[in-house]
Amino acid sequence: MLRVFSRYLLQEVGFWVLVLTSVVLLVLAGGIFGRLLTAAGSGEIAPEVVGWLMLFTLPEQLALALPIALLLGIVFGVGRLYRDHEAFALAGSGVGPRHYLKPLLGLALALALPVGALSLAIAPWAAREGLVMRESSEREASLSLLQAGRFLPLQGGQAVFYAEKADRATGRLEDILIRFRQDDEDVLIRARMGWTRRAADGVRELVLEDGWRYDGTPGRADYQVIRFRSHVARYRLPEMLPRASKRSLQSPLTLLQAGGAADWAEIHRRLAPPASLFVFVLVALPLARSAPRKRSNGLLWAVLVYVVFGNLLGLGRSALEQGRLPVWAGLWWVHLLVAALGAALLAYQNGRIRPWSISRSWARA
Repeated sequence: MLRVFSRYLLQEVGFWVLVLTSVVLLVLAGGIFGRLLTAAGSGEIAPEVVGWLMLFTLPEQLALALPIALLLGIVFGVGRLYRDHEAFALAGSGVGPRHYLKPLLGLALALALPVGALSLAIAPWAAREGLVMRESSEREASLSLLQAGRFLPLQGGQAVFYAEKADRATGRLEDILIRFRQDDEDVLIRARMGWTRRAADGVRELVLEDGWRYDGTPGRADYQVIRFRSHVARYRLPEMLPRASKRSLQSPLTLLQAGGAADWAEIHRRLAPPASLFVFVLVALPLARSAPRKRSNGLLWAVLVYVVFGNLLGLGRSALEQGRLPVWAGLWWVHLLVAALGAALLAYQNGRIRPWSISRSWARA
């Protein structure tokens, strides 16, 4: 009987987990794909690498999607049993809420293995590969943006760029002309050759060779003409894609060897998705339960729990990075707090905690 029930429960919940994982992934991937297309259109990345960069973001998105899919999948799957009165019939046969825990915790364990692998190792590796591809494409993107033979406005229209020729094989531009205003003065730069690069602060630089710089208005006493062999012009394009932190790209072994507060915060962040699977089982079960002929608000409460849980993880990670929380505590206190909430709700629904007993204990105190 229990074996048949476990298979039936896992089929019901597993179906919703698959559906919700697809939906959450579609939402997350849609937002990322939109930003990638915008970045390609603005010249931040080359259009040819959009598909690959999208692929490299999927491991991290999948590690984030599976826990919330399990939380909502239990609410939908177990909630349907209560709506169709199947749960009450099972309760009459001796199958109570405690019999739901074993198969669902087994499902959480089965999901924790791939989620842990994705969060701890695969997602950082994919992020590193995506960063290498993104950086290698930026020169091509800059060259495609600074197209030869046409005037290009930069800095919000405050500067104008023009190049007569562009060699995609070498990334070099020839016969360059730049006009902009600096300190309320007109500046004109002519150069025989140049190329683009990205500085350490993220600003793009146009390195010019063998040229002239004209400052001011011709005919005035402060008009200057300067000959240069090398000159660097900085320009900024709108950043559509966030820059990943260095720690989020490192392997778990590298983080353990570093051993700093911020390194441990990153490790605990990666451990949060697989650990949250077990926490969400304890929380989702009481939220999925509903009384006969009453509409359940379990979905709204589940979303609220997820939002609060995510905010607490963010606060805990910030406290870890700043050294205000000990390393041994990590983010486990967040998991224990939410798990205790789920256990208390389960105990209350099963009659092991009574409101009147709590009020009596307070009265005696």
